[in-house]
Amino acid sequence: MTCGIQNLTHLTFYNCMNLRCLFSSSTVSNSSFVRLQYIEIEKCHVLEELIVMDNQEEDRNNIVIFPRLQYLKMYDLEKLTSFSTGDVHMLEFPSLKELWISRCPGFMVKFKRTTNDLTKKVFPNLEELIVDAKYITTNKFLFSKDLLCKLKCLDVEFVDELTTILSLDDFLQRFHTLKVLQIEGYNYWLPKEKVENGVEVIIREAYNCYDMKYILKHESSSIMDNLVILRVSSCHHLINLVPSSTSFQNLTTLEISHCNGLKNVLTFLIAKTLVRLREMKIESCAMITEIVLADDDDDHDAAKDEVIAFSKLNELRLLNLESLRSFYSGYCALNFPSLERLLVDDCTNMEIFSRGELSTPMLHKVQLNMWDEACWAWKEGLNTTIEQ
Repeated sequence: MTCGIQNLTHLTFYNCMNLRCLFSSSTVSNSSFVRLQYIEIEKCHVLEELIVMDNQEEDRNNIVIFPRLQYLKMYDLEKLTSFSTGDVHMLEFPSLKELWISRCPGFMVKFKRTTNDLTKKVFPNLEELIVDAKYITTNKFLFSKDLLCKLKCLDVEFVDELTTILSLDDFLQRFHTLKVLQIEGYNYWLPKEKVENGVEVIIREAYNCYDMKYILKHESSSIMDNLVILRVSSCHHLINLVPSSTSFQNLTTLEISHCNGLKNVLTFLIAKTLVRLREMKIESCAMITEIVLADDDDDHDAAKDEVIAFSKLNELRLLNLESLRSFYSGYCALNFPSLERLLVDDCTNMEIFSRGELSTPMLHKVQLNMWDEACWAWKEGLNTTIEQ
């Protein structure tokens, strides 16, 4: 093997129409690619396997190691079935941090090892996994709790069926420290977040999930307890985010946009748990009439002693909500001790902010145009300003 290949750090294969495999088992097992850090394979439509066996008997116990490989992307490979169709059960990626498997309809992850061995040797340092939604059911090995122990980001693409991922508490329960959850229906850009001591889950292109009425269904779910950021966009069949008993005690950012089935965002009980919320943005949800749902039995006398305190909320943005009548139509008191910026733009039917006692000591204006901070209004207080 030449020194040139031994020093190779990056390999890219694109649109190689006659390529059936990348390496032979003897080539990769003799330390030929000790410096290889990056492999990207796209649109090689006859590629069947990454590693082909030279001799089944001789290679049965070979350990195939890519010691420095950190990034492996396999995209749009319609014939790819596995890493190797041979008996390479000693495959190891000790340094791999990002694995991308998308549009590879026949691909299966196959290893003849215990879960403990797989965790320690095959993908011991995997931090980011980008996969099609179908792999959740067809490649269950990839989603074992032990294998995902160091995972920081799971990016799920091409969600065609609700049952593969959404509203399945047992799927999200595998991530003990879920801190960022982002769900989008169409090809909408959602930023990746830097997550410390936790996991980010991004679910993309869920526009065909016609039955997706809830993100979570079970009242007893504790999945959201550690959640810091929740973003949901373009999920038009969603009618309720989570059960009313859900606690968002660690949530700091809540953004909901283009969800035309929602009529409200939060229940009274959920709103009371948002003690750390700093930013809220609700945009372009055609059916939303109020942000916090008032209880049916919320009369003035019963509610006057109740308080919802958004203690940390600094910024609230309400944009293009054509059906919005109020933030909260009940009589419970609302406290916003930290609110400094309120943007209300193109909410033409908004009549009042809330009916109960309202405290916003840090707020001195309501911005009326998201592009122009000089366009604002303020008269006596928040409710009076909205009424104008």
